[in-house]
Amino acid sequence: MAFVRKIKKGDTIYLAKVESYREDGKVKQRVLEYVGKEEKGRPVIKVDLEKIAVASVKRHLDISILHQLSVELDLPKMLGKSANPLLSMIYGQLLHRSSIVKLADWFTHTTIYDLLKCEPFSTKDLYESLEQMQKISFDSIEKNLISIWRKMAPDDDNTVVLDVTDTYFAGSTAECKPRRGKDGHVSRLLQVGLIVSFKNGFPLLHRTFEGNVHNVKVYENMLAEIANNGFKGIIMDRGFFSKEVVEDLIQLGMLAIVGVKQTEGLQKQFLSKIVREDIYNKQHQVVLKETIVYIQPFDYLGGKLIAIYNPTLEVLKRDKALAEAKDGKEPDTLKYEGFSLAFHNTAYDDKEVIKKYFEKDIVERAFKALKGPLALHPIRVWVRQHVEAHVKICYLAMAILALLDYRSRQIKISGIEALKMLQYTYMVNLKHEDTKKEWDKLVTMTGKEKELIKILKCSV
Repeated sequence: MAFVRKIKKGDTIYLAKVESYREDGKVKQRVLEYVGKEEKGRPVIKVDLEKIAVASVKRHLDISILHQLSVELDLPKMLGKSANPLLSMIYGQLLHRSSIVKLADWFTHTTIYDLLKCEPFSTKDLYESLEQMQKISFDSIEKNLISIWRKMAPDDDNTVVLDVTDTYFAGSTAECKPRRGKDGHVSRLLQVGLIVSFKNGFPLLHRTFEGNVHNVKVYENMLAEIANNGFKGIIMDRGFFSKEVVEDLIQLGMLAIVGVKQTEGLQKQFLSKIVREDIYNKQHQVVLKETIVYIQPFDYLGGKLIAIYNPTLEVLKRDKALAEAKDGKEPDTLKYEGFSLAFHNTAYDDKEVIKKYFEKDIVERAFKALKGPLALHPIRVWVRQHVEAHVKICYLAMAILALLDYRSRQIKISGIEALKMLQYTYMVNLKHEDTKKEWDKLVTMTGKEKELIKILKCSV
């Protein structure tokens, strides 16, 4: 019986394939072939490079990283029996923008099946997993993710941002009537109410609604869940504001920063009292990331109503309005151009409130991720339950992306940039023509990629 033996010659240790035999009553060994040598305690196999062929090349490192992060978020366990096909679609949403019909083929060119240790999926399997997604208690998944995120990012506070976006879908069997979207296009719409953490943009809650549901109704539907999950502060755009909303927040003991839509009553009661020469000075100035504004607070509904004056915006709107005026007269509506309103009942300084309000674009960036890298728009499924399941797929993909973004920020790159950096590190399967032996080889990584993997707390 042949076995591998170490043979030391000088300072080198060779690995030889030997077999035992008996001669003159003594057991001896004969060398069948030298198979390599030992370097730094590890075997290095001798290979004839001319007889090695590449059997396959598969996309690997970016998928492996996503899978390791999903395990950290406990997604495989939370998704239950349908975890493998659902995880595959989650990874596909982040890395490969295509329809479900084309996903199954793309999987074969990756190491997804090796990572998940499962058999290949058919398109039918993927559609059936979408139906299974609707049977999973997603409320429990969200609660678990909130708990996990709080442990991962203790620096995140209890302030959240709420916003609503809409997306089109094609289902002729859907109950929704066509409606005009924000871009003016008329089609069947599904609205997604999304709540993310203010500081890091981690998705915390989401709900889907018919395309014609008003923002205030979305807020009312999600308010109890926001409070029940222990969030104490909320930032919202002006589409959510009403006196009833403020009263609800106060009753729940929540702090809020909310944009306020201008009405004739508010203009007359507050904006008409502002003298531009008084507000337009250093004392009232707030320097934002992309512009400079000036503020003046008023007592309102147990909190503060802040008038925000943006002289740059006023000039742009005034020039446009005058250019469009047919009779050359200045329209009456120009009187309050450049002004906007925001309400808050927090302990923050008024200037800090305005900074927080205008930095709420964290949720807008999250929506851009949904409609961009996560390919929520358009949804390429028809049946309503598939549409809602697909939104959940995108939501979980956003959770992984947010964790990736949170960690990769240490080297000043975004989660999307991190994925782009990792996408060209393939797993190559090599095969020896004579011995028929096969082995996998990872394409050599750069120093930057190694640093990123370490920061992500992942392995190759």
